[in-house]
Amino acid sequence: MKRWKRVLIMGAVLGGTFTAGVYAEDVLQRVEAYLRPDFSIVLDGKAIQLEGPTLVYQDKSYLPLKELGNMLGVNILWKGDNKTIYINSRINPEQPAEDANTTYEEFTLRSPSSQMVTYLGSDYPLLTVYAAEGSTGPYYRLSDIRRMGIDTEGLKKSKEKLTGELYVSDGEARKRWGKGVTPSRTNRDNYVIAGELNSDKTAKLKDYVKSTASFKIKDFSYTTRPIMIEKIDGENRYEYLVYQTMYGRGNGYSITQSHYFRAILRLDTSGFGDNLTYTVNVESRTDLNDELEKKENQKAEDSANP
Repeated sequence: MKRWKRVLIMGAVLGGTFTAGVYAEDVLQRVEAYLRPDFSIVLDGKAIQLEGPTLVYQDKSYLPLKELGNMLGVNILWKGDNKTIYINSRINPEQPAEDANTTYEEFTLRSPSSQMVTYLGSDYPLLTVYAAEGSTGPYYRLSDIRRMGIDTEGLKKSKEKLTGELYVSDGEARKRWGKGVTPSRTNRDNYVIAGELNSDKTAKLKDYVKSTASFKIKDFSYTTRPIMIEKIDGENRYEYLVYQTMYGRGNGYSITQSHYFRAILRLDTSGFGDNLTYTVNVESRTDLNDELEKKENQKAEDSANP
């Protein structure tokens, strides 16, 4: 039976009974309660059926916290390490899209990194960057902030030139999330694979990152630094942001070039059952620095020839 099916809203009296045996005996208290399957529950005028019956203790009714919270659109999370139940209201989970015609202050990313962070008890992926044009920062990706359920309406947004994505500065984010977020765990890989829960798929993606960390093509050597891999909803496809450096000699000159790339990775499957295997293939790969240079050259040409 899952832990949350045992969690009841029991106030201070039953606040320590989530998992028997976890606490010392002197803080446990045995009580007598009754299950009432004959009780009906109506939510917003509609009768609902919970998985278990209502529990009655000292003439008060108690319902399963996790199940009821989900029906009310509340994020419920149990953390066993600090024995705490986190109850977080979801602010604007369906937030309006930004107006495509809005003009944003632009910057070019510097030192991007991804990590898992904890906000109100839950863990989320967060892409953090700095601005190459100055020492301001950090900036947090807007889509990650929204994923946390934070209302971003009214916050000043900035547009990153290479990726075209919107960000909010640390100062703007703190207007809504207070003291901010904390790293949820040590990120030994120095990058995050977001949205993928299948351990076999995650392992295969990590193998791909490791195998492409460095390689050589003719007289040029390449090193790659992964920034973030993010699952594209509903498919075995992933957006991969990576920083790659090329160095070598060409036409008698030493050449070193570092660019950001965005790739779309696809996991193809073969076999079935316990013999199912995954293969990583690259659907597309875009040099973000080259794309930005082309756009800026075209803009300059259009301005010169109206």
